Amino acid sequence: MDITQLFNPVEEVTGVEIAQGFVRAAIVRRDKKGALSVIKKSAALPRGVVHNGKIMDAAALAAVLKEFRTGNKDLFPSKYIILALPPAFTFADTMQAPQLSPEQTEETVRLAMNTKNLFPRSSDDVYYDWQPARSHDAYHQEVLVSFALRERIAEYLAVCEAAGLEPLAFEPAALATTRTLHNFKDTNGIIVNIKDEGVEFALVSHDELRFSRFIAMPPVATLAEFESFISTELSRVINFYSVENPHDPEPRSIVLFSLFQQKKEIADVLSKNVGVSVENARSALDVPLEDASVAAYGAALRGAVRREDDTMISIMPVGTEEVYRVRRFGAYVSLWSDITGATAMLFAALFGGMWLIVTNAHTNMGTRIAQSQSASATALRITELESAAQTFNTVVADIAAAENMMYPWSEFIRALTPTLEYNGVTIKNITMPAPNGELTVGIVAATRDGAIAFRKELENSGRYESVRMPSLGIMQKENIVVHLVLKMKQQP
Repeated sequence: MDITQLFNPVEEVTGVEIAQGFVRAAIVRRDKKGALSVIKKSAALPRGVVHNGKIMDAAALAAVLKEFRTGNKDLFPSKYIILALPPAFTFADTMQAPQLSPEQTEETVRLAMNTKNLFPRSSDDVYYDWQPARSHDAYHQEVLVSFALRERIAEYLAVCEAAGLEPLAFEPAALATTRTLHNFKDTNGIIVNIKDEGVEFALVSHDELRFSRFIAMPPVATLAEFESFISTELSRVINFYSVENPHDPEPRSIVLFSLFQQKKEIADVLSKNVGVSVENARSALDVPLEDASVAAYGAALRGAVRREDDTMISIMPVGTEEVYRVRRFGAYVSLWSDITGATAMLFAALFGGMWLIVTNAHTNMGTRIAQSQSASATALRITELESAAQTFNTVVADIAAAENMMYPWSEFIRALTPTLEYNGVTIKNITMPAPNGELTVGIVAATRDGAIAFRKELENSGRYESVRMPSLGIMQKENIVVHLVLKMKQQP
């Protein structure tokens, strides 16, 4: 066993998509030689449970997810998932900004959301996230921004919780699908994904998603009407990208995903009407791609990334990295609790064995002393026994001293943890240099008032001799990053 896994365990994460009346899931594994293996399965949903991405019957959907997970332990080795969200209510676009630090870029994205440049709703109505994108010049940087309505995200979070699943990230299906392809490594192209409720167009440049658009299915009566509709919308997507990126070449190829029987006829019409060739999907990892499960497979590829390295878009109330830090702190506390318990059991066993040795030695010693007193010739033997007893007493004293030096870490951690739980405050790290020393706690507070209130809560908890927090600047109002220095009170 690799002992480093105690502090950095490998978590297997399943990719999931809910679309087309099915729950589809996939997981990606690598063996010791690096060979890739993929498990993909699906489960049908009752009619009407999900419509256009909106959950209509949360209880029924949660029941299907729970049964699907319970019956497929190989597909769900843990409760952790990456969910590819339906395209009907997710949006993705690329915005340009000056060369800025990550913190300044975050503020730029926030301003863009609140000024409604990307979406006609404020940031209070949506969950959004961003990740760096390939820039077209040295003077600007570009970021891919994705967002979705808060009410839709809340619905999916509640269903996952009811099914016993813990999402590590929510991402647009277009982003998951892009991750699976190798068609656009050195060029621009378009992914066209036809679903029952509509068509999603995703423009990809050099294997990076640039933007995605979902168009609801129109009331068409014939295949010819649908072909005219999709050709028109595809032309608009190409024209939009050309206007927004005049120095970038137009898309040269299309990858079409569809479960309709007329997929080939649609591909031929698109090639003819738009003048862009349609080609077969090529997997980034040489794994056969299926139209039905391509988004779930893309989410599974993200699940195979180390959690601490996953800084990709996650449209959730808490980012992927923050979820990882919270769970890692819990694992850290649990690990040391187990170590302390195991150590206590070991010493109990040692002292139990030592007591038996002492009892046996005492009995033998008494017998030998009684025998030695019957004859003066055994006086020398008595002296040897006394010397052995003295040595034994010294060893017992050393063991008792070692026991007294052991610090009760489990009680320390058990007293510490509840005081650090506070709404709106996230613990980033804790430094404990010595049992009687000062603790350094790094936090991220949602607001300035929250940070101050957290400090006062610690002062009033009665657990600490002192609580020190540096003064907060007047301009620091949100996402306050600060380190508090605490000193625990000595327990009587």
